[in-house]
Amino acid sequence: MATPTTPLSPVSLSSSNNTNTTTATTNPFATLSFHKTDTIRLLSFPDSVTAALESVVLASWPPGIDSSGAFEQSYQYKLKGSPFGYYRSQQFVGGIRLVRDVLASLRGQGWELASSVMCSRRYTAKDTLVFRRAASGSPLPAVEWMSLAPMGSDKLRVVYDADGESDRDTLGMLITAIKKMLEGLNSFQKGDWSHDSFEFQLKGSPWRSRGEASVKMRIMLMRLLETVEGHRWRPYATIVQRTGTDEDRILDTWYFVREKGGSWKADVGGETK
Repeated sequence: MATPTTPLSPVSLSSSNNTNTTTATTNPFATLSFHKTDTIRLLSFPDSVTAALESVVLASWPPGIDSSGAFEQSYQYKLKGSPFGYYRSQQFVGGIRLVRDVLASLRGQGWELASSVMCSRRYTAKDTLVFRRAASGSPLPAVEWMSLAPMGSDKLRVVYDADGESDRDTLGMLITAIKKMLEGLNSFQKGDWSHDSFEFQLKGSPWRSRGEASVKMRIMLMRLLETVEGHRWRPYATIVQRTGTDEDRILDTWYFVREKGGSWKADVGGETK
């Protein structure tokens, strides 16, 4: 009697002559993981999805790809530079844009994030992203993307690539709203543009807080999410994508989506203006 298969059965290869070990069967799940400071590894995605990501990576990461190929039952891209390096790496913002574009490409091909998980105790470990294949014939609605990245002990960076005057207005309104919220909590120190994104410096060191200060930090987080959702952004993923040290744990980078179309102005009193 044949052994029944389950959704968690090992991936089987479609042909003994196929050298790409990422070919998936009926498993509705696949994973993407980050390794060292420069590697993306894909497991159980169809060959077509894996191949399509090459052009996305090349377009999103100017230093380019150092090498690519099969790794055990997965397929990996080893990149030039360090998109997943330490906090003070100059390539950190570029790494955010790279991950954002990879998430967008997978979603556009019908793979939506189900969960991000930390499955290693190594201090250099990063998240594994678990994706679920969308139901056939049910295209996901088109969205735009925005990222928030807590950095160091007192920084918060907003990454949104404006495309046209209306998008620049969208970004300006969001930054103004976040600044107003932070001022209301007496948490705003200063803010400025760099790397085509906006960085807030916060009072104190909220990302290292404890005791009473840690309560204030969590209130700030809730107000931040309230502010962002007021501009119709919803959380899509929180990802540990950078390399930590034995002294510093790495904070999540937050990715938000908003459906395209309709009014882009903020919700005020529950109504879209």
